[in-house]
Amino acid sequence: MKRNLEAALLCVALAGWMLPAGAQAIYRCGDSYSQKPCPGGRVVEADDARSASQKSQTEEAVRRDAKAAEALQKARLKEEAKPAQVLLPPAKPQEATPRTPAASKPKKPEQFTAIAPRKPGEADTKKKKPKKKDD
Repeated sequence: MKRNLEAALLCVALAGWMLPAGAQAIYRCGDSYSQKPCPGGRVVEADDARSASQKSQTEEAVRRDAKAAEALQKARLKEEAKPAQVLLPPAKPQEATPRTPAASKPKKPEQFTAIAPRKPGEADTKKKKPKKKDD
Protein backbone atom coordinates (compact mmCIF):
# COMPACT_ATOMS: atom_id res chain seq x y z
CA MET A 1 0.00 0.00 0.00
CA LYS A 2 2.90 2.30 0.75
CA ARG A 3 4.25 1.78 -2.76
CA ASN A 4 0.89 2.68 -4.34
CA LEU A 5 0.73 5.87 -2.30
CA GLU A 6 4.26 6.84 -3.32
CA ALA A 7 3.50 6.15 -6.98
CA ALA A 8 0.29 8.21 -6.78
CA LEU A 9 2.12 11.15 -5.14
CA LEU A 10 4.84 10.94 -7.78
CA CYS A 11 2.25 11.01 -10.58
CA VAL A 12 0.49 14.01 -9.05
CA ALA A 13 3.81 15.86 -8.64
CA LEU A 14 4.81 15.13 -12.25
CA ALA A 15 1.41 16.18 -13.56
CA GLY A 16 1.62 19.47 -11.67
CA TRP A 17 5.14 20.05 -12.96
CA MET A 18 4.07 19.38 -16.56
CA LEU A 19 1.23 21.89 -16.54
CA PRO A 20 1.70 24.51 -19.23
CA ALA A 21 3.22 27.74 -18.08
CA GLY A 22 0.97 30.74 -17.78
CA ALA A 23 0.93 33.28 -20.56
CA GLN A 24 3.95 35.54 -20.47
CA ALA A 25 3.94 39.11 -21.61
CA ILE A 26 5.71 39.93 -24.88
CA TYR A 27 7.37 43.31 -25.24
CA ARG A 28 8.10 45.10 -28.49
CA CYS A 29 11.31 47.07 -28.27
CA GLY A 30 11.75 48.94 -31.56
CA ASP A 31 12.03 46.27 -34.29
CA SER A 32 12.60 43.32 -31.95
CA TYR A 33 10.48 41.33 -29.50
CA SER A 34 11.49 40.18 -26.03
CA GLN A 35 10.10 38.53 -22.89
CA LYS A 36 11.85 41.11 -20.74
CA PRO A 37 10.63 44.69 -20.51
CA CYS A 38 12.83 47.33 -22.09
CA PRO A 39 12.85 51.13 -21.90
CA GLY A 40 10.22 52.48 -24.29
CA GLY A 41 8.87 48.99 -24.98
CA ARG A 42 5.18 48.19 -25.08
CA VAL A 43 3.24 45.00 -24.33
CA VAL A 44 1.97 43.09 -27.38
CA GLU A 45 -1.10 40.84 -27.18
CA ALA A 46 -0.16 37.41 -28.52
CA ASP A 47 -3.34 35.43 -27.97
CA ASP A 48 -4.28 32.83 -30.57
CA ALA A 49 -7.70 33.94 -31.83
CA ARG A 50 -8.30 30.83 -33.98
CA SER A 51 -11.08 28.40 -33.22
CA ALA A 52 -10.46 24.71 -32.57
CA SER A 53 -11.61 23.78 -36.09
CA GLN A 54 -9.25 26.34 -37.63
CA LYS A 55 -6.36 24.96 -35.58
CA SER A 56 -7.12 21.39 -36.67
CA GLN A 57 -7.36 22.48 -40.32
CA THR A 58 -3.98 24.18 -40.04
CA GLU A 59 -2.39 21.14 -38.40
CA GLU A 60 -3.84 18.88 -41.13
CA ALA A 61 -2.50 21.20 -43.84
CA VAL A 62 0.95 21.15 -42.21
CA ARG A 63 0.93 17.33 -42.09
CA ARG A 64 -0.24 17.13 -45.73
CA ASP A 65 2.45 19.58 -46.89
CA ALA A 66 5.16 17.72 -44.97
CA LYS A 67 4.08 14.44 -46.55
CA ALA A 68 4.10 15.99 -50.04
CA ALA A 69 7.53 17.54 -49.41
CA GLU A 70 8.91 14.18 -48.31
CA ALA A 71 7.52 12.49 -51.43
CA LEU A 72 9.04 15.18 -53.65
CA GLN A 73 12.40 14.81 -51.91
CA LYS A 74 12.36 11.04 -52.43
CA ALA A 75 11.52 11.52 -56.12
CA ARG A 76 14.31 14.08 -56.51
CA LEU A 77 16.88 11.81 -54.83
CA LYS A 78 15.77 8.89 -57.01
CA GLU A 79 16.13 11.05 -60.14
CA GLU A 80 19.56 12.31 -59.05
CA ALA A 81 20.75 8.73 -58.46
CA LYS A 82 20.25 7.89 -62.15
CA PRO A 83 23.38 8.18 -64.31
CA ALA A 84 23.58 11.24 -66.54
CA GLN A 85 22.70 10.73 -70.20
CA VAL A 86 25.46 11.41 -72.70
CA LEU A 87 24.40 12.81 -76.04
CA LEU A 88 26.85 11.98 -78.82
CA PRO A 89 26.63 13.60 -82.24
CA PRO A 90 25.80 11.19 -85.05
CA ALA A 91 28.79 9.76 -86.89
CA LYS A 92 29.52 11.15 -90.34
CA PRO A 93 28.81 8.69 -93.16
CA GLN A 94 31.86 7.25 -94.93
CA GLU A 95 32.37 8.54 -98.46
CA ALA A 96 32.56 5.92 -101.20
CA THR A 97 35.19 7.68 -103.33
CA PRO A 98 38.26 9.27 -101.78
CA ARG A 99 38.80 12.94 -102.54
CA THR A 100 41.98 14.26 -103.97
CA PRO A 101 43.57 17.30 -102.30
CA ALA A 102 43.02 19.42 -105.41
CA ALA A 103 39.31 18.59 -105.52
CA SER A 104 38.76 19.62 -101.91
CA LYS A 105 40.17 23.16 -102.38
CA PRO A 106 37.80 25.88 -103.58
CA LYS A 107 38.55 27.32 -106.99
CA LYS A 108 39.82 30.87 -107.28
CA PRO A 109 37.87 33.19 -109.54
CA GLU A 110 39.59 34.00 -112.81
CA GLN A 111 39.15 37.75 -112.50
CA PHE A 112 38.30 39.87 -109.49
CA THR A 113 37.46 43.54 -109.53
CA ALA A 114 37.01 45.51 -106.33
CA ILE A 115 34.83 48.63 -106.32
CA ALA A 116 34.94 51.11 -103.46
CA PRO A 117 31.50 52.13 -102.22
CA ARG A 118 30.36 55.73 -102.63
CA LYS A 119 30.31 57.97 -99.62
CA PRO A 120 26.98 59.62 -98.75
CA GLY A 121 26.44 62.80 -100.77
CA GLU A 122 29.13 61.94 -103.31
CA ALA A 123 28.13 62.35 -106.94
CA ASP A 124 28.25 59.50 -109.40
CA THR A 125 31.57 59.51 -111.29
CA LYS A 126 30.17 57.89 -114.43
CA LYS A 127 29.01 60.22 -117.15
CA LYS A 128 25.39 59.95 -118.01
CA LYS A 129 24.50 59.61 -121.62
CA PRO A 130 22.30 62.37 -122.96
CA LYS A 131 18.78 61.25 -123.72
CA LYS A 132 17.72 61.19 -127.33
CA LYS A 133 14.92 63.50 -128.23
CA ASP A 134 12.21 62.19 -130.43
CA ASP A 135 11.29 64.68 -133.18
